[in-house]
Amino acid sequence: MKNTINIRPSQLLSIEDNFPEEVKFFMPPAQGAGSLTTLESISLIKLLRITKAKRIFEFGTYKGITTRLLLENYPNSYDQEPVIYTLDLPNIEGVEFIASDKEHALTSIKSRRKYIESKNSNLVKQLLTDSKKFDPSPYLNKFQFIFVDANHEVSYVKNDTEKALAMLDKNNPGTIIWHDYKSKDFPELTNYIDSLDIGMNIYHIENTMLAFCLIGVDEKNLKNKK
Repeated sequence: MKNTINIRPSQLLSIEDNFPEEVKFFMPPAQGAGSLTTLESISLIKLLRITKAKRIFEFGTYKGITTRLLLENYPNSYDQEPVIYTLDLPNIEGVEFIASDKEHALTSIKSRRKYIESKNSNLVKQLLTDSKKFDPSPYLNKFQFIFVDANHEVSYVKNDTEKALAMLDKNNPGTIIWHDYKSKDFPELTNYIDSLDIGMNIYHIENTMLAFCLIGVDEKNLKNKK
């Protein structure tokens, strides 16, 4: 049974967040694979603002473009400690891939991450491990914003989702976001997200490959499709 609710981008963007209109945005790379569209980037920034996330976790650093986007649009005063934890593979040994994920993983391993170019790059903690071997126990209930966009093989998506749910802060506004929902390359990912029963509504933003859930945020704009 499909549990995911389709919403228009305007429904998400119409939620008040009390932040200035200005956002920091970067020209996306010419090669679109593995990257966010402009609408997806703006949607992430909006979710960051409405949750006022203090701690962010990212499954799948890749080239660090999304990491930098989130860092430069961080909605709070910067701390001395890392505000973003981003996880990626150190190598591909023993990892199961589907579609073009292996190629992207090899690119990621060789890339100089874009967030390094930020003057606030010291606030990013890079974790290098297979997400199936990643121990979430030190990070339980720590993050208000978690982005799942790593290995798209369904056992990895399930692993990353279960760990994201464990690390999500249950006492403050927060969100988990999945990328590549409804991607023709990853139908099992879409089916898995559609089947989730996690006690929270899961929304798909039309014209994007983003699905997300919210905790501690008024969802009335999302439930009334105009």
